[in-house]
Amino acid sequence: MNYRLNAVKAISRRKIFETFITPGFYIALSVSLLLGYFLINGFINSIDSSGLNYGLNPVYELIAKSLSGAFGDTFVIKLFSEGPFLFALYIAYIPFLLYLTISSVFKFGFEKKVGAIELLVYGPSDGTSYFLASLVKDIVFTFVFLGAVLVFFWITAIVNNMVLGPEFFYSCIVILFLSLAFFSYGIISSVVTDSAVSGIALFLGISIFFIILQMGSFAIISGYVTNLSNVLAWIVKWVSPLFYWHLALSSIGYGNGGVFVVNLFLLLLLSIVILVISHLVLKARGVRV
Repeated sequence: MNYRLNAVKAISRRKIFETFITPGFYIALSVSLLLGYFLINGFINSIDSSGLNYGLNPVYELIAKSLSGAFGDTFVIKLFSEGPFLFALYIAYIPFLLYLTISSVFKFGFEKKVGAIELLVYGPSDGTSYFLASLVKDIVFTFVFLGAVLVFFWITAIVNNMVLGPEFFYSCIVILFLSLAFFSYGIISSVVTDSAVSGIALFLGISIFFIILQMGSFAIISGYVTNLSNVLAWIVKWVSPLFYWHLALSSIGYGNGGVFVVNLFLLLLLSIVILVISHLVLKARGVRV
């Protein structure tokens, strides 16, 4: 166990350094912050003397109509009850999460294909050490992302005489655990496939599947589509990070901190189970393609 921990520390330090000097990291972070800025600025421009008026901004008018049509007016009111920051946080989070996960999946698949990971296995390391190091790297940069967003949104709020609501800060905590679960799914996608492209395709397929089912669980639909969505959601919700994410945020809305903590724990438990499965699969399959 000590040799694996030492290997994880050594490999993760190298991966963190490589990511810091990679332009992709700064591009992804810049895109996320720019998305957040435009969404906040658009919300501010939608405010007139009578309050929030989506018609003043074409982008927000489209967003409000789309969300209201799919999820209802109550969903939209709750989403923007603390201003634009909660919505901007999640939209800004998506490209950065995709960058971290896809780059890790691609690198794992590529280095497995060329035999780089196999070379590490012959030294004081193994495949599990390698993917745990990638996980550590991704968690570190998730903290970097959240820190940058907190500072940027806080400054934006002060400049525009607004405040970051409590649900925003709770969401930042949930995002950390949500990211851990998605990173774990990225790892298992890399482990069970033989190439970088197939690993990325599997991860994106899993993510899209979870998103569609989560949207279908509370979208305004009826008839056969509703029944099918409910059945599928009930079957897979226990392995979907978005299910626990939604329960955690809902518990905050009801003021139930205990349920919030329980769902964070379940997200952590889900991640651990996926990582254990990844370890067993990698041990059985090996790292040679």
